[in-house]
Amino acid sequence: MRLYYDPFDKIRNGEKTIELRLNDEKRRKIRVGDTICFHRYEREYDVIICTVTDLYRFNSFEELYRALPLKQCGYTEEQEKDAKAEDMLEHYSLAEQRKYGVLGIGIRKSDQDYLTDCHMHLEYGDLSREYVMEFVDEAVKKGIHEIDILDHTHRFKEFEPCYEHLKIYDQQKQWLMQPTKFHNTLDEYIGLIDEMKRLDLPIKVKFGLEVCYTRDTEEMLKKILSGYQFDFLTGAVHSINSILYDMSFSKELLWDKYPADQIYRDYYEAVLNCVKSGLFTRLAHPDTIKMFKIYPDYDLSETYHLLGRALKQQDMLAEINTGCRYRYGHPDIGLSDELLAVFKEEDVQLITGSDAHKPADVGSFIKEATQRIK
Repeated sequence: MRLYYDPFDKIRNGEKTIELRLNDEKRRKIRVGDTICFHRYEREYDVIICTVTDLYRFNSFEELYRALPLKQCGYTEEQEKDAKAEDMLEHYSLAEQRKYGVLGIGIRKSDQDYLTDCHMHLEYGDLSREYVMEFVDEAVKKGIHEIDILDHTHRFKEFEPCYEHLKIYDQQKQWLMQPTKFHNTLDEYIGLIDEMKRLDLPIKVKFGLEVCYTRDTEEMLKKILSGYQFDFLTGAVHSINSILYDMSFSKELLWDKYPADQIYRDYYEAVLNCVKSGLFTRLAHPDTIKMFKIYPDYDLSETYHLLGRALKQQDMLAEINTGCRYRYGHPDIGLSDELLAVFKEEDVQLITGSDAHKPADVGSFIKEATQRIK
C-alpha cells in the first residue's frame, strides 16, 4: 500500500496503528497475521513493514468514525476535535462506500528491513516465464521482498547500432559477437513482461532495462526508448571514449595506456551527462570504475557532490550495487564510504542491487547494503 508522508511518518513513529481503506475486493483478502508493506509516495523504496493485528469492518466511514479511536487512525489530539467522516470523501466517494463498505486495518510496525534487489539480469538464459521464476524463487528463499529485472541493451537487436563505436577494437568486436548479444527483440521482452504481470507472484517484481549510455548515442537511445514503456530505466556508463573499462581486456586497452586521473575525469563526465540526459529513472553502479582498485591522485569530493546534486535534481535513484564485491573482489559493498556519505548529504534516493547474472547470486550482500543505507 502507498501512503503520503504524514500518515507514513505517523506509522513509523508508532502514532498511527489503524489504516483506513475501502473494503474492496483486494482488501477483503487481508487476514489477521498478514504482512503489509507501506510504501511512501514520494520515495517508493522508503518502506515500513507491518503485521495486521485487527480488522474492523463497517458499512461507512460515518460508522467507523463513531466506533474507532481516531487518534490511532492518524489524527492528532488537536485534529481529533474537528475530525469527521466527510474527511474521507477526498479519497472514497459515498457511492464507493455503499458498494464495498469500509475497513480499519489494525497494524503493528515491524523492525524488519524491506529488502530489495533492484538489479539482476536474464542475460545467460532465455526470455521465459520459467527462467524468471528461478530468480523469483531464489529471492523468496533469501527473504527478499522485491526484485527488479533488467537486461542490458546489448541483448536486443534494436540497440545494435548504439554499439558500433566499440568495434574499433578487435577485442570489443569479438565480445559483441557473443551469442548473448543482439539475439532478442524488445517486443519479445515486452511479451515476457506482460505474461509475468498477469501472474500472482509471491513477491513484487518489476521490469526495466540497463541502458549503456554515451553522449554520442544519446539521440539514438532516446528514439528507441520512446517507443516502449517499462517500470524503470537504468542508465549506465560502461565505456570511456569507446573503450570498455570493466572487461578482462580493459587493462590492455585502457588502464595500461592512460593516466588514472584522465580516466576518472572522463568517466564522471560521462556519468553526469547520463544523469542530465533525462532519459533515466536510475543510475547503475555509480563508482564501479574503481573495480580494478586503481584510483586517481586528485580528490573526488567535488565530483561526488556534483553528481549527488544532479541526481537529486533529476529525481533519480542511485544504486548501491554489490556486484563489485562478489563479482570483482573489491572490498566495498557497493558505493565507497565517501560517495555514500555525499549521497546521503545531498539527499539522493538509494536502492540496493546485486547485479546477479544467474539465479544463485540473487540477494548477494543485499542485507549488508541495506544496513549501509540507514
